[in-house]
Amino acid sequence: MLKINTYLDRSKLSGVGLFAAEDIQRGQVIWEFNPAVDLVFTTERWESLLTGVAEPAREALRRYSYKSNNLLYLCTDNAQFMNHGDETKNIGNNATNDTMYALLDINAGEELLCDYFEFSDADDYHLSRIPPPGSVAMLRPRRRRRAVQRRPASGM
Repeated sequence: MLKINTYLDRSKLSGVGLFAAEDIQRGQVIWEFNPAVDLVFTTERWESLLTGVAEPAREALRRYSYKSNNLLYLCTDNAQFMNHGDETKNIGNNATNDTMYALLDINAGEELLCDYFEFSDADDYHLSRIPPPGSVAMLRPRRRRRAVQRRPASGM
């Protein structure tokens, strides 16, 4: 459960990202596990859930969940949009008390980035989509969208 005000915006790294809506101090807890907001599934229950939904929903569930200690977690707040940033991360993970915290002072408007490798199981869906820390593998560049010409609004 997020403990700070955030908003979603276009990420420079990947699709939609999670951004700070307020200044955050170094060491401040920004997320803590709360079973009312952060849903937990056994692998068996998760697989059963995935087989019962259409492929677009299945892909969304995979994209916005993570696997840790052989359990699957689905955050139902904006935390699900936090992107991975190994060298650019500004959010750390404290597995001992199930919290995430600011590694440095973060200004309002900055994207919040964590290192998925700090808390995800080795077979997590996301880890297969990003190069491991220290590797020279590069992500496939995203295709640029063609600019859309917008017509000015007609006068009255």
